[in-house]
Amino acid sequence: MSDWGDLADELDAWHRETRRAHFWWRDDDATCVNFPLLRLLDLSAQHDTPVALAVIPRDAEDRLRDHLEDRPLASVLQHGWSHENHATEGDRQEEFGVHRPLPVMLAELSEGWRRISRFPRAVPVMVAPWNRMDPHLLPHLPAAGLSAVSTLGPRDSVEPSPGVRRINVHVDIIDWQGSRGFMGVGRVLDQVLGHLRARRVGSADADEPTGLMTHHGFHDDGCWTFINEFLARTAPHPAVRWLSAREAFGQ
Repeated sequence: MSDWGDLADELDAWHRETRRAHFWWRDDDATCVNFPLLRLLDLSAQHDTPVALAVIPRDAEDRLRDHLEDRPLASVLQHGWSHENHATEGDRQEEFGVHRPLPVMLAELSEGWRRISRFPRAVPVMVAPWNRMDPHLLPHLPAAGLSAVSTLGPRDSVEPSPGVRRINVHVDIIDWQGSRGFMGVGRVLDQVLGHLRARRVGSADADEPTGLMTHHGFHDDGCWTFINEFLARTAPHPAVRWLSAREAFGQ
């Protein structure tokens, strides 16, 4: 498994090639101002690193919108509508899939964007709950006011549908299938380095920034320690630039 030295070596390789390793940070499931969210936003400020909050529109509180007025490094994306599972029993969890009528889903997304667009630094990006949505919905996102989508894993196209840009995340720090706590430094850095190296050698889209995905409401001490260390080691590196959501999505 990878260690911090391996990360430094990879970033140094980008620097020697006079290339810039772009990153972006997406944190999911925000609805309210609570201690974990404040801790996340404080880490963002401490390291001068932008963070994109994927906010659940149905449950988003006005106090969250008001608080973010004074958090200039935080942008807001739309995290589905209610983050409820509508998949049939035995299928993977999904809010927006073929099992639901398209007009119903579009009405939810439209209302969701109406609410999210009132937040400071809102960017019209659909962050799919559980990082999955049926591709048949993509051409209809612009009708709901959304011009981009974000899920998990290296993208296979910049624009999967006309007028819809894709920027994914690639690094999940939580062991959802096991402890539901921090996955461990080695396993997380394996994900980071896997995507960085693939970008550098051309086996993945070099222009897609490497995306860190976090879930502030689920973090244990290991998660918080890793985020702090990861930002501390990457943000000052001459090859690294952390992008805001608006920069990442070209908005």
